Amino acid sequence: MSRLTSLGFVGAACCAVSVVAAPPSISGCQIFPADHIFNTRIDSLPVHPHSVDFITRINSATRKLHLDLGMSEDMKSSEYYGIPYNVVSGGAITWQPVFYTDGWPDESDCAKADHSFASPCVNVAQPLIPIPASPLVEGGIETNPANYGDHHILTLNKDSCVLWETYHSYPHIGGGWDILSSARFDLKSNALRPAGWTSSDAAGFPILPLLLRADEASSGEINHALRFTIQSSKIRNSYTWPATHLTNNGDNAETRPPMGQLFRLKADYVIPSTFNTQSKAILTALKRYGMYIADGGSDMYIQGEPSAKWEEVTISQVQSVPHTAFEAVDLSPVQRRTGFDVNSARVPPEDNGTGGTAASFNGKVAGSSSSLTLDAHIDVAAADKGGNGQLFVAAWVPVLRNFYALTSTGWRPVNGLEVPAHSSVLLGSHDIPILQGVNIAGLGDVVVYAGYGANVQDMLNGKRYGQVYPPR
Repeated sequence: MSRLTSLGFVGAACCAVSVVAAPPSISGCQIFPADHIFNTRIDSLPVHPHSVDFITRINSATRKLHLDLGMSEDMKSSEYYGIPYNVVSGGAITWQPVFYTDGWPDESDCAKADHSFASPCVNVAQPLIPIPASPLVEGGIETNPANYGDHHILTLNKDSCVLWETYHSYPHIGGGWDILSSARFDLKSNALRPAGWTSSDAAGFPILPLLLRADEASSGEINHALRFTIQSSKIRNSYTWPATHLTNNGDNAETRPPMGQLFRLKADYVIPSTFNTQSKAILTALKRYGMYIADGGSDMYIQGEPSAKWEEVTISQVQSVPHTAFEAVDLSPVQRRTGFDVNSARVPPEDNGTGGTAASFNGKVAGSSSSLTLDAHIDVAAADKGGNGQLFVAAWVPVLRNFYALTSTGWRPVNGLEVPAHSSVLLGSHDIPILQGVNIAGLGDVVVYAGYGANVQDMLNGKRYGQVYPPR
């Protein structure tokens, strides 16, 4: 029996249409949970009260966007621009020794000789990092540390969906790498770096999840935030959630944006219809998800991967947008929600203005991916209890690039917003059997959501849904 049949799917996948935006993924790894702030639309949040000050601080006149990426994939080329990344398989990982030269091992992650995780990387006899034998390195492989550069190495283990990133990476005489810092990110988790810790980035962010990638832009849809830089002297000596680390090259003036500040393209900016698919995708993402100050550098530089798939016109079109078309975003409404945790990037569901208990969505898992049993438990928000409503279950299946909805008669492909309900109920606390001993191995990183509402539009507008698998 095929895996599709074992799931009870009916019909074929039509297209990548989603109830909620399809979570970004690389090589089958979902890049953070769907409710991670980087994967959350922020276009309805208020403007930051110091937005005008921040924009003026970046440049009192006009500064255009700059795409910090290139079309050459040759590390030896003078036109090699951008931050590349490496994808490895668990069984073929090369664990290389690293040496922290005047760096920050006390704020870094590494592995011990048995490849177990060490954080911080202190009192480790010989720290190890999974780095390919011939890795792709930002700026190319530089043997002379006097030629200073960031030289990030990003390595994604596609089996475990764990990301490792190093900063200021130079080959070590005798083997391995000299680095200043390193960070490990479990892409299945919303956990942030410890407060005050750097990563391979000044803000304490991971780089890869915020990187512009040509395949996403070419698809016409980028469902995550981006990263950019401004001069370090223009950044306040503080950081704001979800950042965890600051720089000290500016001062404490409130007119300077803090490290980690979120900006977005204004809603009234009209994306020209003549722009190509890549440009439209980039600018739409900047409206919906925004971009975070991740490091000090040149003003309004947005980082992306080096790829021959970039179209030359994309660069000129995006770089025609002035920084004055942006505004700073106020994330304090998210931070005031019930369940907010400053040590997590999770965006709690809205309280719907009731001041009462927010809705919760949890998954109960038994077995492995080859024989998975999954039940969802929904507790509706206090203000919604006792009303008539519908329950919804939807699964994102990466190998099919589509959502499927669970109905009373089995799974159905989702077409647009025509999402069939699982059942009609009197809203309260609900347990929903979703899978019973089902083999989902080979379908990629399947993500399952459960939600409720008067109808599907009510569920979406009220954000009455949550991820139940994998459990957060």
